[in-house]
Amino acid sequence: MDVHCSTCGEPWDTYHLWHDAIWETGLPEDEIKAWEKLPQGEKLKPKWRTAFESAGYVFGRTVINVIRCPGCPKDAQADPEKAMIKAEIESLLAGDEDGIASTFEDYEL
Repeated sequence: MDVHCSTCGEPWDTYHLWHDAIWETGLPEDEIKAWEKLPQGEKLKPKWRTAFESAGYVFGRTVINVIRCPGCPKDAQADPEKAMIKAEIESLLAGDEDGIASTFEDYEL
């Protein structure tokens, strides 16, 4: 399934976001392995958000809500309407990342 960046519209495969994007952060392998074992609700604690931001990613509540990605132009801003809709979907479907991903894909969000 693909979801799209709220800033540049770049499509991102959900598998990549769930399993591979963490490897782009430059974190040591032992920390990445620890991240992989975390429950979904803990994968975006401040430490991990900072690491993702250093790789160019900004996420909403989940790693599949891509607000900004490495492909975004430097000064580009997220589409506020799209970001709001995605945040509402995350709120409504909290805890169901597959449901969130499906909804995002259905509406090309």
